[in-house]
Formats: sequence, C-alpha cells, structure tokens
Amino acid sequence: MDEYTSPVLIEPATTGNLSDIVAVNAQQAPDQIAFRRRRGGSWDPVTCAEFSQEVDAVAKGLVASGVEVGDRVALMSRTRYEWTLLDFAIWTAGAVTVPVYETSSAEQLQWILTDSGATVCIVESAEHLALLAELRPNLDTLAAVWGIDDGVVDHLTRAGAEVSDDELTSRRTAMGPADVATIIYTSGTTGRPKGCRLTHSNLLYEASNVVSTTTADATLGRVFQDDQASTLLFLPLAHVFARLIQ
Repeated sequence: MDEYTSPVLIEPATTGNLSDIVAVNAQQAPDQIAFRRRRGGSWDPVTCAEFSQEVDAVAKGLVASGVEVGDRVALMSRTRYEWTLLDFAIWTAGAVTVPVYETSSAEQLQWILTDSGATVCIVESAEHLALLAELRPNLDTLAAVWGIDDGVVDHLTRAGAEVSDDELTSRRTAMGPADVATIIYTSGTTGRPKGCRLTHSNLLYEASNVVSTTTADATLGRVFQDDQASTLLFLPLAHVFARLIQ
C-alpha cells in the first residue's frame, strides 16, 4: 500500500478560537474590504472594522436573548452575507453553530434540531418559518425561532444594546481550540444524518494551512493572500468546504 504525506505548514492553534479572526482583522486592517453584500442592484463593501462591529452587535443580542456558552444555534439559510455574520456572532457569543441546508425536508430539520439539542433556530424565509412552526410542538429544547428575512439582525442588534463590551469579551474568549465550534450533519446515505463535531482548532488549522504561502504549491494561499483578489462564494454554507472558504 502506498502512503503519501505532506508537511505541516502551520502548527495547530493552542489558544483562541474562530472569533479571533474577526477581531484581529479589525485591528490590523480596519479599512480592508472583507465582504460585499448585495443591496438592490449594487454590491456594497463591508470593511473589516464594520464587520467586526456588526458581529459584536448581533452577538450581544444573542447573549441578551439567553444564549449560553456551548448552546447549539441552528442556522438554516442559503448562502448570503447574513449567514456569515450570524455564524461569527454565534461563535463570539460562545455558542455552537449547527448548519442546516435550506432545502432540508421537515423530517431532516426535526432530526437535526433534536439530535443537536438546538436551543435556537435561525431560518431564512417565511417558508422556513412556516415549516418550523409545524415542528415546534415536538422540539422540546427549542426556545427561540428567528427569521433572517423577518429582520433578525436588526432585532438582535436592538436586544443587545445594554450588553457591555466586557461581558461580550468574556463570552468571546470562553471557548478554546479544543471546544466544539460547529456540528455539521452528513448527507445520511447510511441512515439518518450524523453530526460531525468540529472544534475551533479543526477549522483554524485547516484554514491556516490552506492560505499558507510558504510553499510554491500553495495555490489557494496565493489566491487568498492577494490584496486584489475577490472570491465569489455560492456553495451552500452548510457544507464544510464552503465554510472553509468563508
């Protein structure tokens, strides 16, 4: 049997968590454009500083709404700016993101919410809210349901207005590299979808090695480290590869 190995480009993280990415980017490159979000017929830029401020505001809303450290927060939506905003806000609040494909059936959604023990579910559309309303009586752990198209970002921003920066910092730093960051469910080809628990270290290690430019073959590193590069992400963010690109 042939065996192939590749050298480690970046050592695994021993401190911190995924929310550090947002904080560090805001400190080191506040005016750098991190995202472009579509509003009407244009793509409006979002700088690292602006994204950090939005993440913190939404995270404070999660804290104010009762989300605790380690709570599972399900996120069911197509790929869009708010998906990433909410994902990092969930981590900043010390919670765990549980992605759900926006095309998931009622049976799949109920299984994932039940199996993960989700206390909150954020969905995209009115159709998703209607689907969840049918399942709600059978979801004992679910305490809150919010809709992206129903204004959840504004709602959480207002709700968290009284949460202090110190309290948020305490929440943001509560999780370490070995703590679970996300539970991604498989396609279920051998039965019901199975939840794969990925730690903060898992995703940080993968992303750090992918963008490394220390070898000539680091093609993705050249793509992401180029200040003039722009990445269009259309894969569903419920998939682990899209999450890596995020």
